[in-house]
Amino acid sequence: MKCSDLEKDAAYILDKFKQLDYEIPSNRQILKVIFYKLVIVYVLQVLFIIFDIFINSNVSEYHYFDTFVLSLGSNAFFSLVFLMSTYNIVSLKLSLGSEITEQSVFLKLVERKINSYSLFLLAVNAFVGCVLLSSGERFVAGLGFSWFVTYLISMLTLQTSLSRYMTPAVVSSLSKVKELLSSSQK
Repeated sequence: MKCSDLEKDAAYILDKFKQLDYEIPSNRQILKVIFYKLVIVYVLQVLFIIFDIFINSNVSEYHYFDTFVLSLGSNAFFSLVFLMSTYNIVSLKLSLGSEITEQSVFLKLVERKINSYSLFLLAVNAFVGCVLLSSGERFVAGLGFSWFVTYLISMLTLQTSLSRYMTPAVVSSLSKVKELLSSSQK
């Protein structure tokens, strides 16, 4: 990808956004997208706990309440971080709409990278869950902490991989889009 193509694409996003009579997404719409992704984390956690109960428990010795509290706490911690870090991005994506995102080379690139990092997160945490499951002792209840750590690593890696595309013109255009979105929501 050439720098000039990328800068034209960023200018295209800004121009289209200025012309667009977009709908400001509600909190419900934004949270719906975010929690749709988090449901995958929760389902995976519940599945690992169920497997843990069948594989590692003697009915009289398994501490269901402790497992529940640890899994709830670790997933709540991850969910809070995930929610705070994705809220603005989801809001921007919903505001831009499908027309702009489908036409923009840069936004397609970002979306492709986010999808690949999401698959990486899923694979790594499924592997970690299997390791925790095989070690016994209800360790699988703390899988939310693994999600937190791998999410932070993935976000840093994603930002690093996208930084080479952030020329001054691209940053300026995207900042203006964010300013337009922020000023219209107030």
